[in-house]
Formats: sequence, structure tokens, C-alpha cells
Amino acid sequence: MPYLAPARAGQPLSSPAMASRPSAVESSVFLRFLNLAKAVRELPNLPGLDPMEERLLQELGTLWYEGTKVPVVRAMELFSSGSPSTAHRRLKALRQKGFVGLEPDAHDGRIKYVVATPECLRYFQRLGQAMAEAVAPTPCNR
Repeated sequence: MPYLAPARAGQPLSSPAMASRPSAVESSVFLRFLNLAKAVRELPNLPGLDPMEERLLQELGTLWYEGTKVPVVRAMELFSSGSPSTAHRRLKALRQKGFVGLEPDAHDGRIKYVVATPECLRYFQRLGQAMAEAVAPTPCNR
């Protein structure tokens, strides 16, 4: 792995190998995105998510984006690295933190769907803004 010279905030990582590769800009964009996403996650007015909650929320977000209604049972299946009780606890934690809500099925009262809350949509919006900022032209990649 090539040596990456330390960079100050806002400056891309540099190495002789990266400078000669066409993918240096893409690497820089990805690393900037990770840095900005971390900053979004650390916002004081945003409830903290542990890595498992964040992963579950990302999986749910992907399904919601596709227009899929996600029953609680399916949401629990998305959490493949644990028992059903662990999955239920993670969903409950996301609900308590204001990221998801439950909505009953119109025809079958036994079925509840996991839905995004306004707080969840704001979180996704902030991450999207971080991504947009990461790919925005900077003096070093114009």
C-alpha cells in the first residue's frame, strides 16, 4: 500500500503513487465523503447511531427508496447478524431515537410497517448534502 502523506482538513491525501493514478480524484472524493459523513453523524442535535443501527437504517432506506413497504418481520430479517430479539431491540432503539415509526396495515391489523420519520429523512438529506459537497469541484480536482 502506498504511503499517504497526512493532510490538513480540506486538503486531499497525497502520495507519489496517487498523483500518477487517474483514480486519485475518485479516492479523494470518497475520503472527503467519509469525513463529511462522519461530521454529519457527530452533529450535536442528531441522536447517535451505533454501527448496527446505522447499517439497519441504510438497509431500510434502500428499500424505502425502491418504494417497498417494509413489514416489521422483514426489517428484522435485514438484521442478519443476530437473533430476532437483538433485531427487535435495534428497531426499538431506532424508534426511540426518532428515526423510524410504525404504521399499521390498512387491511390487516396484525401487520405493521416500519416507516421513515421526518428526522430520518433529515438524516438522509444531511448525508446526501455531504456526498454532494464531496463531489463538488475543488481547486485540486478542477
